[in-house]
Amino acid sequence: MKRQISRVSASIFIFFLVFAGLGADQRSDIFRYGMDLEETASKIAQSSFDHFKGWSGEISDQEQAILFKSEEFAAACRLFLRLAEERSDFFSSGSVRTNLFSAYNYLSRSFRDLENEMRRGGWSPYELRNAKKFMDKMDDSFSKWPSPENLAYLDKKYVKARNDTVYLIEKKGSGYFVRRPFMDLESLYRYNYDQKRGKNPWDHLVEVKEETLDKMDEERPISLTFEGWLIIEQSNRPDRGVFKIENGKKRGITSPQVLQRFGGWGRVYEVPVEIINKYPDGDPIS
Repeated sequence: MKRQISRVSASIFIFFLVFAGLGADQRSDIFRYGMDLEETASKIAQSSFDHFKGWSGEISDQEQAILFKSEEFAAACRLFLRLAEERSDFFSSGSVRTNLFSAYNYLSRSFRDLENEMRRGGWSPYELRNAKKFMDKMDDSFSKWPSPENLAYLDKKYVKARNDTVYLIEKKGSGYFVRRPFMDLESLYRYNYDQKRGKNPWDHLVEVKEETLDKMDEERPISLTFEGWLIIEQSNRPDRGVFKIENGKKRGITSPQVLQRFGGWGRVYEVPVEIINKYPDGDPIS
């Protein structure tokens, strides 16, 4: 009966979203996944209790940690579902999507805590894998909402901090995103070419608030070079030279025939002149 009532609530919720002009595609999916997740979390809590209840002797601290984290995750799922179906000003605000995603951040943190405790305890019930599956589906739905405060939408994009540091946003787990700083301009352009994103990484830059960056842990920096690559200044100057970077120096290509030996124009990459100028001159290649 409870499940049936929840399904009716879901229908009302979706109708409200459409009526309010907020769209019912990803958000209705998230609400549906939230219902499935809440049911799965309840099963995890119950199965954890049943699993350790049958053991003889005093329950260990690690076993208690699993029990408490199981209950905490179940409670977090219930609260997330309440926030998702609440028909109030929460849904009429312009930042409804990021508000809901912020709630999901807390939910995913609770899930990671549970995963960690179960890993320490050497126990992983089948329902835990189902929970991860539903959370990954919510991640996917959130990623389709274009908002600079929505961490899932920022995945694989570049963002700039107040101090001009450029970061790559990376997903590390369900609802868990980190920022990795580029060591310099060269690292950014090289990474962008590696990802086959064209010659202008700034097309993939998203403006974000500093508070959004603060929500993410900072991980190891990205340090790349154009060592071994053919590069040319990114400009319209007719006399631009082509250089091959070798052993930390730029070596000028002296003729079209020499360039052809290295693969021709299709192997030449445009970069800002600052990147070229940072390399000392080497012997020309003829």
